Amino acid sequence: MSSLAERLRPEFPLLSRRIDDKPLVYLDAASTTPKPRAVIDAVRDYYETSTANVHRGVHALGERATELYEAARLEVASLIGASPSEVVFVRGTTEGINLVAHGLGLREEDEVVFPASEHHANFLPWRARAKPVLVPVDDQGVPRWDAVEGLLGPRTKLLAFAHASNVTGAIAPVAELAKLARDRGIPVLLDAAQSLSHLPIDVRALGVDFLAASAHKAFGPSGVGVLYARSERLARLRLYQVGGGMVALNRDEGEGDFVPRDAPFRFEAGTPAIEAAIGFGAAVRFLRGIGWDALVAEEHALAERMFGVLGELPGVRLLAPDVPLDRRLAVASFTVDLPGMDPEHVARMLSDHAGICVSGGYHCAHVLHARVGLTGTVRASAHVYNTAAEIDALANALRDVVG
Repeated sequence: MSSLAERLRPEFPLLSRRIDDKPLVYLDAASTTPKPRAVIDAVRDYYETSTANVHRGVHALGERATELYEAARLEVASLIGASPSEVVFVRGTTEGINLVAHGLGLREEDEVVFPASEHHANFLPWRARAKPVLVPVDDQGVPRWDAVEGLLGPRTKLLAFAHASNVTGAIAPVAELAKLARDRGIPVLLDAAQSLSHLPIDVRALGVDFLAASAHKAFGPSGVGVLYARSERLARLRLYQVGGGMVALNRDEGEGDFVPRDAPFRFEAGTPAIEAAIGFGAAVRFLRGIGWDALVAEEHALAERMFGVLGELPGVRLLAPDVPLDRRLAVASFTVDLPGMDPEHVARMLSDHAGICVSGGYHCAHVLHARVGLTGTVRASAHVYNTAAEIDALANALRDVVG
């Protein structure tokens, strides 16, 4: 066990659980992460001491709830190098991307360029509102980034792509791609759902105009995420939804239209997921406590171990095994090339017989799998709480399955 995993594992109550009297081996971080005690405590503390609505109440509980909520916004903003006024709390990556897709006022003839390998959250919003222009992928599902420049044209309204693939774990050359688009006056949206808790992010240095991510993949609660938009871009976005909390003045009939609040509040209609946002802030503080140097080093070590042991198994075929370790996350998708060993079946067997949690299926990336000729994959995804012994346990269990 690495010293980092040894230090962090006691912070995650879920990891002490057993499945049918077998120790839990949680290798499904790409789907969602366990929550550390600090996040659980922050959510419970809000319910026990500060339950109130935000930006409305003038009593002590309302003031405290608002203080905690806005402190969380400051934490998230600082994590990605943004100003708090550029950070909108949303329900997750999917809503953040849909907000941008709606807010840009796209028309059917407008083109949005994005890889064929994208998660549905960064695929379907563009397909529903504009003309998708797909960046091709190679035979392993990795985007051919050298093709992007030739796809950017006069009708391109946005370049959108994932910071890291949720299937292959491959990391995109974000700054290079953003410069290609920026030189042509085209805004860039970065899907950081997979990268937020794995890689340091600075939206200014990367040069992106929009960023969307979810808390639940970064040690935080479900039901909350972040949309970053560069201030000048945010000011021009059309309202996504309207209601309480986002309006400064609603005039009587015949006296004119309503007046929305300034950004980011104009995009946060209704009562938000207050406790989840507060938990998100606690998750960011937890991440800071780990330190990015240690976290990235551990990511590389886990990826090296995972691809090393799984790559030696007969009958197990890894997707994108040749992506360099410094250009990937510890995410391994694979197939078991034996009759009846479909991905869902393998994932269920690993859970039932070895207490190992992985994902099986398309991972919300149907087109990627279609392009590489697969009807799904098994996906193992590690994080800093995982150990080499757990990855070895996965390999041993797969060896038993194949046998």
